[in-house]
Amino acid sequence: MSDDCKKLWRLGIPCFSAASHAVEQGSVDPGSASTTAAHTDNTNPGAIVFGTARAEGAVLIPGYNALAPMIKPPRDPALSLIAISGVDPTEPVMVEVPLVQNNSASRASLVLEGWRIGYASRYVRGGHIEPADHSATLQRAFVILRQAGVQLVAVDAQCTSDPLESGTAIDELATRHRLDALISDEQSQAFHAACRSGYPSGCQALEDGARLWFYGARWASERVTVVLRTYAQLISPRAPTAAME
Repeated sequence: MSDDCKKLWRLGIPCFSAASHAVEQGSVDPGSASTTAAHTDNTNPGAIVFGTARAEGAVLIPGYNALAPMIKPPRDPALSLIAISGVDPTEPVMVEVPLVQNNSASRASLVLEGWRIGYASRYVRGGHIEPADHSATLQRAFVILRQAGVQLVAVDAQCTSDPLESGTAIDELATRHRLDALISDEQSQAFHAACRSGYPSGCQALEDGARLWFYGARWASERVTVVLRTYAQLISPRAPTAAME
């Protein structure tokens, strides 16, 4: 092989020798050994030829005349994507995740969520109306109940010592305001008389010696029991058991 053919061969360009020209012109038998050797020597090194040795000096092209390099997932694909994007990070890429407030603790305390409990904001005596005084004990109870999810409803309470009138007034208030119970910091002037006619009620003894009273409509005995037990757990797990009347 001439030096010129070797240079062309290394570049992947076929080089035709004199023997190959002779074959084209018909001066040489195509089936002769010299012709076969010429075709073998001048095979394009960029092509895949089976049954023959690779020519020395041929340029290897991965995926064409050589095996493609093995890619190690997922690092190498990630590096490839970074190279394509044109971003050259010098430090580990950090993704900012927005903070999500965990309110599970506050939600867990809403054990009475959706409950409506009424309290006397004004007392009605005949045609006379006077505002009700709320003690510090009742004010603290309001705070605890609101934290438990209770909606407190202010009502006008009819002062009476008649059990039937007191019970009827409780039923009307519970129906009109959709109340689950009523609360008072003492034996209520408007609601306590109904206890003598069988209306549900109960009291929660507090540490300072005061008592918190809960009243309910004639059909709300279970609701009064629930709110008493729940309130006892809210103020202290070791609070005295609420008394029902």
